[in-house]
Amino acid sequence: MTRTRNRCGGVGAVAVLVGLAATGCGSSSDLSLEDGWAGTVETLPSGRVIVRNADIPLSPSPWSLQERLRIGSLDADGPTLFGQIGGMALDAEGGIYVLEPFAHEIRAFTADGTFRRAFGREGEGPGELSSPSGLTTDPRGDLWVLNWGAGRYSGFDPSDGSVADERRRQISFASFPWGGAFDDAGRLVDIGLDHNGEEVILRLDTAFVPADTLELPESPADDRIDFLQEGLRIASMPEPFAPQVSWKPRPRGGIVVGEGADYRLHRIEFSGDTTLTIELDRPPVPVRDSERDSALALFDRMAETLGGATADRRPDPKPFKPAHGTLTVDDQDRIWVVSESASSRLAWDVFGADGRYVTRVAIPGQPRSTPIVIRGNRVAVVDDASGVPTVVVYEILESETPR
Repeated sequence: MTRTRNRCGGVGAVAVLVGLAATGCGSSSDLSLEDGWAGTVETLPSGRVIVRNADIPLSPSPWSLQERLRIGSLDADGPTLFGQIGGMALDAEGGIYVLEPFAHEIRAFTADGTFRRAFGREGEGPGELSSPSGLTTDPRGDLWVLNWGAGRYSGFDPSDGSVADERRRQISFASFPWGGAFDDAGRLVDIGLDHNGEEVILRLDTAFVPADTLELPESPADDRIDFLQEGLRIASMPEPFAPQVSWKPRPRGGIVVGEGADYRLHRIEFSGDTTLTIELDRPPVPVRDSERDSALALFDRMAETLGGATADRRPDPKPFKPAHGTLTVDDQDRIWVVSESASSRLAWDVFGADGRYVTRVAIPGQPRSTPIVIRGNRVAVVDDASGVPTVVVYEILESETPR
């Protein structure tokens, strides 16, 4: 993830994750025999709930994804050809919206992939986009873009592409790809700087004024390799296979944080309270020699690309892979976590709103780093298998979960 201040270049750093491990004592219940779930639930005196899952999903068989729509390919042209995909959104009728930053527009498609319209254009005037990044929806269904170059948030009515609202962005800091999202109360969660100039998570009120903050969870700086030029850091990369902290806004309020080093997730409110901790008991996965070699080759290519910059050290890949990767929270308050088992196949672990481990969903194709979008029974990803950005929408086929 790259972080930068408004209108200024730069690659951001990673810092220190505040320790979030559960401590204390409280009431505990063993629910290993209840409806097939293997795990325990403990409630601390503070009210915080700790759900400890065995590596046995609640669902008797993994969920699967059935492809329903694919937009973009090497042979595509016109609005179905994407040079870059900066964000996606799904609507209640099955339509999909795609932000194309190179074209400075949002492209609307029906549920069967038929192109409807494009809106937005290059510029800094009303309804125009300048260095747009990221796309999200508010509870009314309006589409919002981080209009980075113009220093504002731009909202569009998806029914006709008209400008629904535009708000000046009062924070001069962002992350790319942008992960801003609205909660169910219509408050936007984004990152920015507090009054001390520290990087924080911000919750903006409905007038888009920063109202609440949370500390930005970040990974240890010791796991970062810096590329320096004349004593200044111009780029950085994580140590290969070093755990990376992941977090996402939660539609029902607050955020969810994944530690990365341990398979431990936390639901944190803007009051600062941790209300739920989820743990999954899974053994670490060793790094294969071929993966280690690929990681070192990637470092060498990056060093060549940066020309005169010099790395502060050569990578020393970790022997085990992180406990988990990035995460997202869907509209049903389920947490989808990228992870890897001993089979070395990437998948999403899905946890229910109550913290129980529900199922594992194999990740198809070669998804890019653009955040996945989940709404109802649909998952939208950006696939890179064809060599060009391609939008793929899947239907979630759920196996029956015991009740």
